[in-house]
Amino acid sequence: MMTRLGKALAICLPSAGLAMGLAYGLEWLLEAPISAAGLLSSALVPILIGMPVIFFIEGQSMKLKKAIMTLDLMREEAEERAKRDSMTGLYNHQHFMEKIHEGERRSDGSLIILDIDHFKNINDSYGHAQGDEALIHVVAAVRKAVRAGDVVGRIGGEEFAVFLQDANKAEAKMVASRIRQTVENIEFIPEDGIKAPLTVSVGVAMKDEMDNVVGAMQLADMRMYKAKESGRNQVVDTGLEAEVFDLARGTQG
Repeated sequence: MMTRLGKALAICLPSAGLAMGLAYGLEWLLEAPISAAGLLSSALVPILIGMPVIFFIEGQSMKLKKAIMTLDLMREEAEERAKRDSMTGLYNHQHFMEKIHEGERRSDGSLIILDIDHFKNINDSYGHAQGDEALIHVVAAVRKAVRAGDVVGRIGGEEFAVFLQDANKAEAKMVASRIRQTVENIEFIPEDGIKAPLTVSVGVAMKDEMDNVVGAMQLADMRMYKAKESGRNQVVDTGLEAEVFDLARGTQG
């Protein structure tokens, strides 16, 4: 309010002074009698007309600025929602890939791929609502287990990925093992007070094991499937490099 009043006075007072000067000058040129009432009215007219007009314009300007700020905020929120999986709040597959490519110029870093074991059985046995609840439990466990700054995404129905910037193999294996153990300790009770097991199979790969981050992601994915084939609820962080290179050569033909 004071800002608007200050602007109005800054414009109207000089205008009032100018109006008085013009009135005085005209009366002097025309050799007409100079009256205090005439000079006063000349000063009051710019103030009485200008103040409401300036207040109105300033009010409309403030409303416009607020509307623009609201639209900008809505646009930013919409852009952020477009990057996220609606159920879990994690980055969706497309944005996760964009995020890990931001660090493509660095050789350090690790990728973790994990998949919920026997997830179809959970949906079939307890229904999709409980399947969604299991997903939410696993996501909470993953968030708890990863480090601050790690990028987490939902890249499939029950498949998730974690990108650990500047993590060596030992650090990545430690985070992956912590995820596996945290999920295993979840108290998932879908019905009748009976706890149902929740476990994940996890694959780990270093960026520098492959030519690029996509190759490392493929390697981590294959190691995750190796964990499933080996009995599930475990972490695999070695082997299968040759198969990934064969896959890459096969896609070139």
